[in-house]
Amino acid sequence: MRSTAAACRRALIAMSLALLAAPSAQAGVTSLLITGDQGDYISGAQLLYFTPADGGFNVRANTSNGVSVSFNSYSHWWYLDFALPNKQFLTPGVYTNAVRYPYPYIVSNVPGLSVFGDGRGCNTLTGRFEVREAVYGPFGYVERFHATFEQHCEGAEPALFGEIQIINLPPPPALTITVTFDKNGTVKNVSGVATVRGTVTCSSATTVNLFGSVMQRASRFALATGSVNLSVNCSTVSATWSAVVSPAGSVPFGPGPAQVDVHANAFDPNYGTFVQSQDSGLIQLTGGRR
Repeated sequence: MRSTAAACRRALIAMSLALLAAPSAQAGVTSLLITGDQGDYISGAQLLYFTPADGGFNVRANTSNGVSVSFNSYSHWWYLDFALPNKQFLTPGVYTNAVRYPYPYIVSNVPGLSVFGDGRGCNTLTGRFEVREAVYGPFGYVERFHATFEQHCEGAEPALFGEIQIINLPPPPALTITVTFDKNGTVKNVSGVATVRGTVTCSSATTVNLFGSVMQRASRFALATGSVNLSVNCSTVSATWSAVVSPAGSVPFGPGPAQVDVHANAFDPNYGTFVQSQDSGLIQLTGGRR
C-alpha cells in the first residue's frame, strides 16, 4: 500500500513539474521545485518553485564527488546534497536506499541525500533520487545537473518531493602557468651573491608567486645555499623574472655550476584553486667584479 501511494505521489509531482518547470527547462533556466505530502515537516506541504529571478543559486562538487546546491533569497533558503557510495561521480540513473548526507552517508555504502531549508531539517532520513543529467568541467565545475528526489524524515511516511535543474555556462578554461629558468646566471665575486633569471607564462593575466632554491658545491665540505622568493605579474605573453640570491650561510656562491629548483603557483579565481609549475636543473654562474 505504501509503495503504491508513493508511486501515485511521484506521478502527481511529475505532472506538477511538467506544468511548472517545462517552460524554464526549454529556455535553459536553472530551477528548483519543492513540495511534499501533508505531514512532511521539511516542505510543510507547500509547493515552492524558484528560478534565478527569485534568488541566487550556487552549485559545486562536494567532497564526495557529488553535487551540492544552495538557493537563497530574502525569504527562502534551501540546501540540497547528492552523493554516491565510495565517492563515485554522479551519472544518470535511479539511486535508492539513500541516507542523510554527510552523516551517516560517510560511514555507509549507500547513496547520500539531504534536502533542508527555511529553518527545517531532518536528523535522520531515507530517500531516493534520480539523476537525469550530470555534466562536469575542470575541478568539479558543475555545468549541468538535473535530478528528482524523494525524502522521508525520521522514518515518517509523509515525503518531500522535488526537482533540481542546474544549467550553467560552459566552464571557462582552467588557468595554466609555465615557469622556466635561464641556463646562465651571474655571481658577484666579492659578495658571493648570485642572480638567476627565467620566464613565466600564464593562460590568463594573474600574479604568480615564485619560490625555490639555489645550491652550489663550493668544496668537498662546503655548500652554498640561497632561496628564491618573489612575485611576478604574468600574462599570456611570457614575463621575465630575476631573483637576487644571497648566500644563506657563510659560504658564498662562486663561478661554476649550481643547482636551481624553482616552483610557481597562482590562484585560479574561476575554480578557487591554486595551479602549479616547476623547473629544476643546472645553471652556469659567471663571475663579476662586485
